[in-house]
Amino acid sequence: MLEKMFKGKKDTATVAKKVAVEQLTASPWNNLVFMIYYGMVIDGRPWMQVKTKLKKEYPAVQFTSWTFWPVVGWVNHQYVPLQFRVIFHSLSAVVWGIFLNLRAKSMALTKG
Repeated sequence: MLEKMFKGKKDTATVAKKVAVEQLTASPWNNLVFMIYYGMVIDGRPWMQVKTKLKKEYPAVQFTSWTFWPVVGWVNHQYVPLQFRVIFHSLSAVVWGIFLNLRAKSMALTKG
């Protein structure tokens, strides 16, 4: 979709716009949904407890996301051929998923 929006351009300004669009749209929602799902479904916490943990932990998770994913997005849009971008993004998502699960596990240890 981004390739169509930006007509496949790879100049620095266009790549920066692609990364910004990704980070301001998908990133916050993905992290929020993961944290809610993990808290309520995996940990079995009530909504009020999950909400409290979100207020405490979400800003740090999102900040970390904004230090990891823009680099991934930049490399992906600037250097990875279009046909390999999903694979590259998916491999990066595995690393991010490990981070989120370890973070969620540490949140679970501080249940209360």
